[in-house]
Amino acid sequence: MMNSLKFKLRRSLGLNEIQERVAHLTRQNQELRDHNQVLDARLRDTLDYNHRILNQIEQLVGKKKIQLLQEIIEQSKPGSIINCRMNYCDLLVPVELLQLCPHCLHPTEEKKLNYLLETHCVDWLSSYIEPGDTILDIGASFGTISIPLAKIVGAEGHIYSFEPARKTHNFLQQIIEINSINNISVVKAAISEEPGTCEFVEYLNSDSFSWASETSTLNTPTRKSDFDCLTYEVQVTTIDDFVATHKITPNAMKIDIEGFELYALQGGKQTLEKYLPYLCIDIHPDVKTGKTALLGVEPFLQSLGYTVTMEQHTLCATPPEK
Repeated sequence: MMNSLKFKLRRSLGLNEIQERVAHLTRQNQELRDHNQVLDARLRDTLDYNHRILNQIEQLVGKKKIQLLQEIIEQSKPGSIINCRMNYCDLLVPVELLQLCPHCLHPTEEKKLNYLLETHCVDWLSSYIEPGDTILDIGASFGTISIPLAKIVGAEGHIYSFEPARKTHNFLQQIIEINSINNISVVKAAISEEPGTCEFVEYLNSDSFSWASETSTLNTPTRKSDFDCLTYEVQVTTIDDFVATHKITPNAMKIDIEGFELYALQGGKQTLEKYLPYLCIDIHPDVKTGKTALLGVEPFLQSLGYTVTMEQHTLCATPPEK
């Protein structure tokens, strides 16, 4: 009796039809959801494809832009002074420097040439140095590391940039003068484990060796090269002698001297033990062994309590707590 009443009540209220309608709408809703998911997936695929196409177009435009800028620089008159941004600094530089590093050109939306050279060294050192600090840049080349660090240490700080190669030294001095940089001193001397004099080899730039001047170095009995070069005598000092003579307290050093890394450090052991500077060292084949200088540099620094890590071809050494 009760079930019969319930059936009549449901029929009179139309509940069966409502349930069927709800079930039908539920199925339709699920079908719409499934369809929308398919559309969303297709839309995402389309957007991803369009994004890839736009990236490829931007890369092609960027490469063409770089090529055109490189051609303009290459065809510039010798002795021209170019306004550019180099390692985060707005500078006037001789065009000859830019002609040496076309691969370092990274155009930006700003209407200015933008060059990035060994920025990992600048980035690492800048995280430790402060205004007022003293830094030794040993193997300064054209000052691409010295200048941004000079900006950080400010007027109260100072950079000593060691560059014995005649041509490179002259360009570095010129860059400092035309940009009115007052806290960089260019030192025309090489650094090794003993003071004195030594024959220096300055490689000449050529089409097949555009970075020749960057690899100029002290001469050694094992040096072999088929490239054109000049040789002449240069003054050699040690880190310890220079620091003691000038009565300075180095907070950091950057060393890039083509295989003499270990011998520069050995000539600066007292300085490292006393002042515990941060060190950023470009690693090359050792001039005496021909093997990577890391084999000697790493244990030497670890014996002094330094923690060392490698970033690209550069050893970054953090001193023990002072």
